[in-house]
Amino acid sequence: MNELTAVVLEAETTLPMDIAGWGTLLVSLAVTIVWLAYLYR
Repeated sequence: MNELTAVVLEAETTLPMDIAGWGTLLVSLAVTIVWLAYLYR
């Protein structure tokens, strides 16, 4: 998880904040959906 976070943070600095913000939002949404699906499996 730490490696993934480091990669995301590194990518965010090179991307425009718009794209980084939307990317973070989409990733958070995907993680939440997967977590809920796993929880209520």
